[in-house]
Amino acid sequence: MQRQLHAFANAYDADADRFIDDNDGQLSINNPLLFVFIGDQSLEALNAVYENNRKKWNNSKGVLYFHVYQDQTVEKENVFSLRLPSSGSDRKTARQNLHRQFYQDIRILAEFNRLARQIGNRIAEHGKSYSSFQRLNMAFVTRVEDCCNIVLPEIALLLKSLLGESFKLIQMDMYGLIKEKRGEEHEYASSLGISFLRELDRYQDRAYQFEGMLLVTDDQIKLPIVHAASPLFDLVYLLSDKNEHGMFDDDAGMKANYDIICNMNLLKNRKIIDEFDHRHENYNNQHFRQHIQPAETKGPVYSSAGLSIVKRPNQAIALTVLSQFYRQVMSVLSAQSQVEKRVILELFQLNSDAVDRKVAELMPSKESLEEMSALLSESVPLSELKRMSLKQAEDSLYGQHANAFFVDHFEQAADKKFQGMKLEQELEASIERQIVQSLSYGLYCAYAWTSEQDERSIVHELRSMIKDVSRQLEEARLQLLQVEQEPVELQAFSRFSFFDKGKIKQLSRQLFDKIYGQKFDILFFEIKQKLLRRYLAAIESLHQPLREKIEVTTSLDKLLKETSRHSVSEANDYLGRNIPEYYEAVVEEIIQDLQAKRGTFFYFEDRYVGNIAALVNEGAEALLNRFIEVCRKEVFVYPQFRQSFEDELLERANVTVRYEDKGNVLSKEELYRDLYIQLEERAAIHMQVFNYTQKHRYEEKYFFADYDSEFIHHAFSVDKGVRLYKLGCVHEKKATGIEKLNIMGGFQLEDLMYVVNNTKYYESYKQNGFQFHA
Repeated sequence: MQRQLHAFANAYDADADRFIDDNDGQLSINNPLLFVFIGDQSLEALNAVYENNRKKWNNSKGVLYFHVYQDQTVEKENVFSLRLPSSGSDRKTARQNLHRQFYQDIRILAEFNRLARQIGNRIAEHGKSYSSFQRLNMAFVTRVEDCCNIVLPEIALLLKSLLGESFKLIQMDMYGLIKEKRGEEHEYASSLGISFLRELDRYQDRAYQFEGMLLVTDDQIKLPIVHAASPLFDLVYLLSDKNEHGMFDDDAGMKANYDIICNMNLLKNRKIIDEFDHRHENYNNQHFRQHIQPAETKGPVYSSAGLSIVKRPNQAIALTVLSQFYRQVMSVLSAQSQVEKRVILELFQLNSDAVDRKVAELMPSKESLEEMSALLSESVPLSELKRMSLKQAEDSLYGQHANAFFVDHFEQAADKKFQGMKLEQELEASIERQIVQSLSYGLYCAYAWTSEQDERSIVHELRSMIKDVSRQLEEARLQLLQVEQEPVELQAFSRFSFFDKGKIKQLSRQLFDKIYGQKFDILFFEIKQKLLRRYLAAIESLHQPLREKIEVTTSLDKLLKETSRHSVSEANDYLGRNIPEYYEAVVEEIIQDLQAKRGTFFYFEDRYVGNIAALVNEGAEALLNRFIEVCRKEVFVYPQFRQSFEDELLERANVTVRYEDKGNVLSKEELYRDLYIQLEERAAIHMQVFNYTQKHRYEEKYFFADYDSEFIHHAFSVDKGVRLYKLGCVHEKKATGIEKLNIMGGFQLEDLMYVVNNTKYYESYKQNGFQFHA
């Protein structure tokens, strides 16, 4: 079920991230885009960029991906893969061997050419996905320590040559991913990284030229590809897992760099919206290149970037709302059990009148005692009988015949009916029909009213009733003893009866009325006692499966609480504060509104949550799925979940402020100030430069947010007139967060701490016979 919950949270996160107005086109790529991932170590980046683009870009189905690998790739729509030969077991010549085999194995070159043509055809098939088809953007991504990047210029120039047949202009950027966090074989990996960066310096030199027999026809005829003197890539971005302050971001790791790659390509290649874009400065690739490399700068220069995503913790919110909604519905179930005992007894048909009627149905009628008058009696003189007690008189007149008649026609007859009762089945069916399936009561009522732990439980009432009837039975038995000891001579005889025989008949009727009338009452109490005990046993037996069903609901409640609590704890302290407190109130408000519109017990209608017991019978997953479905359809559609990012955060920040503490309310200005600081701090450049204030450091900063939001107005006014960087905004009218992309360029390889720290390994490995270059 954890998987279900995470899928639900992720789905809500994706839905919440969608823009309010899809017609804005703010997520559309303007020109065709091809991502090229080089090496097995870039597979993680491929998957991350693919999913990011799929979620955020309207025309992501037109974006293509090409993966050059050795051991592992992925099969997805629009992903093309080229397998390179193995580098061999000798690490000393791994890169060199790979380069040599790439040229020697014509099958690889032929396959590469075939794939390149397929990519060109696929781009043309998706031509309608783009606003313009004049320019192709290519973004090359590789980990600097991956051996496969030894053939980077060959891959780039062959693709450019073949795809250039369809496009007037091709713009190529390169993203070098650097992992500085030390792991196993750090020294060797760093040496590979330095070797690639030195090659990159050569590729980006203004005098760089290339010529290679890379074009291969279907008849395996080779043709040359020539690159005239110029840098290989328009811009090269170096992105490390360590930021410019020398700190690792353990939470994001390389993921932040993958997000940067996506945002950079959106920034460079987004669809321009005239009514918005004229208000702020747009990104201009040529402008950026000119500013990071003035004419007097010698040698290639590089860029880096930092991205901060201040986002509503949608996953934590989704799980919290689901947990709160589940708890509120379950509390309604629980509250339904708080009814008068009289009602519960009537539902179970165990009120006094109902029980007495059931016992009466099992008993022969009391009038049947008159049939005992037909019993033959012994001839005993009245004078002798008058000296006896009623019991002695019965024995003298009837011996055991009267008692045997009573046992046969009353006790055994009643017992036979009692044994033939289908009490347990009828009780179970009644509880199911009258309580479990009832909208007014439900599963929890059935559980609570059959539990010893609940003060309203029918168990307590039955035990009390059994105790009462046992007392009544004991009193009736004592009463029988008293009746049996009454003297015959004190009995009333009719004065109109002159013969002893007539008076003996009168005595017989009194015997039957008094003794067997009392025995009839005793039998009534005995049957009632047995009936109540059987009810009690049945209730206790039926409670067990009800308890098991309730345990399913409570275990799900516990799972939801723990999962939501864990998700909230993972949210940033600033962005995740007061989530439980705020959304508990929101859910309560929504439920009150739903109840006002649809009735107190609307949840338990089939089109909403439905019958809890039936869902539990299907399993906890079925119960969870139903609550997830109802949350999506009935709860998340409320306007409380459509507020702007800033408004929601402001309300949530102040939800715990009491009326008497209104002076501590966080104002909008304070919130915007805090947000601005958070965004800037988190957008630290993902590259540690040795000379932080290098001479030609140039910066541009871009918000990804709603142009018209109050926060953006605040952000552009903060250092207006004195800022030393270009500031722009990419219009994204979404409600769940704000992003800020900081771009910095102008540094050279010798400025990088990575190069300063790891060159010694590279030189030492070379001195020990390692051949890193082609």
